[in-house]
Amino acid sequence: MSTYLFEHAWDQERRRLALLEEVFDAATEEYLGRIPIPVGGTCLEVGAGAGSVAGWLCDRVGPSGRVVATDLDTGFLEQRPEPNLEVRRHNIVTDDLETGTYDVIHSRLVLEHIAERDEVLRRLVAALRPGGWLVQEDLDWCSLASPPGCRSGALAIQALEAFRGIFEAAGADPEYGRCLPLDFRAAGLVDVGTEGRVHMALGGTPVAAWWQLTLVKMCEPVAAMGSLSEAEVADVLAACDDPDFCMVSPTLVTAWGRRPE
Repeated sequence: MSTYLFEHAWDQERRRLALLEEVFDAATEEYLGRIPIPVGGTCLEVGAGAGSVAGWLCDRVGPSGRVVATDLDTGFLEQRPEPNLEVRRHNIVTDDLETGTYDVIHSRLVLEHIAERDEVLRRLVAALRPGGWLVQEDLDWCSLASPPGCRSGALAIQALEAFRGIFEAAGADPEYGRCLPLDFRAAGLVDVGTEGRVHMALGGTPVAAWWQLTLVKMCEPVAAMGSLSEAEVADVLAACDDPDFCMVSPTLVTAWGRRPE
């Protein structure tokens, strides 16, 4: 079973999610904008976090449409103002999900955390109406690197490699992004497409700040693994604010596909 590492009860999780939205929302909206989202349609946002993408979908379907936003913890979602948003506390692995209902289903950085991701993907496909679209975004850590000579970047890579071990022990797959397109085809989707985007975490930028908070949350277990000392972890956290810091982030893979009519 999966153990999600970023619970909403953490006092900095709302800020971490805000940074995540700042880094990734523009591309997510671009990809979703490529598929036909009908006015008056019904959409599902799985693992909606603080709800920025759900809010964008609410605007696209209009007042006559409906967006269902789910999460294990809906505290942030319940603060959203959209009248056509339904907030649902929901575990996508174990809780019931309607079939043949949704015109569009989207999730970001969700399936990679779920050990039962193959079964969840089949459930999401079944929840689509015939002709409906599934859009999924997950990381692939294949691009994790730092420029030559950037000591702080190299230390950050070490810290994230240690975090990778914690990630995997919790049931997550750091390489799942590359599996999305073939998994979509295996699940019966057609018109499958995919792209990957890589962000450079340059010191002082929102990308670096997002990774910094991610490491803040994980610094104790990373230090406990012994691959980096507490002092080195502290150096990595400080480096994320340094103009000389640079790291190539994991690739965010976006895949889309349509359920046959």
